[in-house]
Amino acid sequence: MPLLNPIYPFDWDGVDDFHYSRDEKGLPLVYINKRWGLQYNPITIAQFGLHHLRLHFKKKDAVALETAKTAANWLRENARPWHHDALVWLFQYDLDFYGPRAPWISAMAQGEAISLLLRIHEITGDDRILPIVEKAVIPFLREVKDGGVLSHFPDGSPIFEEFPTDPPSQVLNGHIFSLIGLFDYLKFFPDERIQDLWSQAINGLKRNLHRYDLGHWTLYDLHPTHRLASPMYLLVHVRLLMILSDMTGSAFFAEKADKWRNYLSSSWCRTRWFIGKVLEKVRLRGYSQALL
Repeated sequence: MPLLNPIYPFDWDGVDDFHYSRDEKGLPLVYINKRWGLQYNPITIAQFGLHHLRLHFKKKDAVALETAKTAANWLRENARPWHHDALVWLFQYDLDFYGPRAPWISAMAQGEAISLLLRIHEITGDDRILPIVEKAVIPFLREVKDGGVLSHFPDGSPIFEEFPTDPPSQVLNGHIFSLIGLFDYLKFFPDERIQDLWSQAINGLKRNLHRYDLGHWTLYDLHPTHRLASPMYLLVHVRLLMILSDMTGSAFFAEKADKWRNYLSSSWCRTRWFIGKVLEKVRLRGYSQALL
């Protein structure tokens, strides 16, 4: 009996259509900017694979399974040594807004890669995968300043950084996707360090989720610019909270998801969001100029 549900719990329907440029193997390439052009993005590749794995099991699509395997093979072949004997997926371009300079790593990439690789391992039995996953989890145990992806909310609770920045960005969806990856990891490995960290992070998120809630909309992150989530990302937040509710059995996350879903359906909330985004663009223009 498989340890994991082969269908990844997050559904990208209505969130990402995966209409990217492709390489010769059909893997997505993301346009960054004029300087960096098209690049491999480990997050996009992991999500591409997980999405196609869903298609395979939902629609009995054999081609989709081969696509998922191709994405997993890229992750297996491109895992690189990093600090503290870790294996990571490197971003080989600078990210101007948040500030990391190539090469850098992402908790979201580590978590989603773990989720895809473990599912492909269960399908194929590829024994090269598990040793990679065991080392891919190491950055979650290390602070950002020490080459890891671990940061902290103001109360000291752990949060995993999609973008390892100074000051911390604390992107909500990146943190939760990371938690899903660690949940999948713990199905395979009885690792007390990760179990304890995961439990701390779940309880810490309960205590700190209010930081993202404006009462009419949600923030995308807790970066000093405090960007509003787009309607698409608010939908992502809702779906991720429902997944956490299923994973933990906690009604807390389901109740928050219902509250935030109501923001999406409220014309008053959407109007406030629109006005807020207009004002945000003015603020961000000044922030970007200050970085120059």
